[in-house]
Amino acid sequence: MQSSLSIEPVLGIPVIKPGDDLANILVSVLRRNSVKLADNDIVCLASKVVSIAENRYVSLEKIQPSDEAIKLHEKIQRKDPRVLQLILDEAGNNLTDIHISDQWIGARIKIGRILTSAGIDKVDENTVLLLPVDPGSSAKRLANALAEAFGVRVGAIITDSDGREDVAGATQVCIGTYGVPPIRNQNDTEETVCDMLAAAAGLVMGQRGNNIPAVVIRGLDYKFNETAHLAEAY
Repeated sequence: MQSSLSIEPVLGIPVIKPGDDLANILVSVLRRNSVKLADNDIVCLASKVVSIAENRYVSLEKIQPSDEAIKLHEKIQRKDPRVLQLILDEAGNNLTDIHISDQWIGARIKIGRILTSAGIDKVDENTVLLLPVDPGSSAKRLANALAEAFGVRVGAIITDSDGREDVAGATQVCIGTYGVPPIRNQNDTEETVCDMLAAAAGLVMGQRGNNIPAVVIRGLDYKFNETAHLAEAY
């Protein structure tokens, strides 16, 4: 059984801009903070900074809503039809992967998760930010950069804030993992450990405005697996 974990915030990460080398920035900040990583530490990173570095911004002025998006707008009028078109795009234009309840809309995207608004964040009236192209690959690049810089084997998890129509507020869920198996078996019971870690990280990272997009989780007893993939959870 797990005895205890520590969750350490990575403080001092600068404002991330499109094209930034996020892995090298994190290495520099950890060194400046004299953080000593150990084997099987897990670095959790907010998807928003990954998306910004990957320049996943989309101008809504360039989006033309389809007939399907207009029909969705009739059901959920608070959503910009251009955003609804992007939600459709993220769901592979598969209407069976779109879920609507009252004024909530979710979509099953290519990583297998159903996320509110397909994980799309509105930046301003004419701009939105999509999720990273491949969060699992983003996690792998981060973990490999840390391993090379510090000479240790670390896991990495990309997290995203997500809400549900039946509960208030939001929590953090895993959208990409490297090294950390997404599922573990405890006493013949399967647990989605990647989400448990993401939610735990969220206690320290907080929501937007906290300026803590990364934490280091230490103490989890797990078997490092470089072929582990989030799809194992679905």
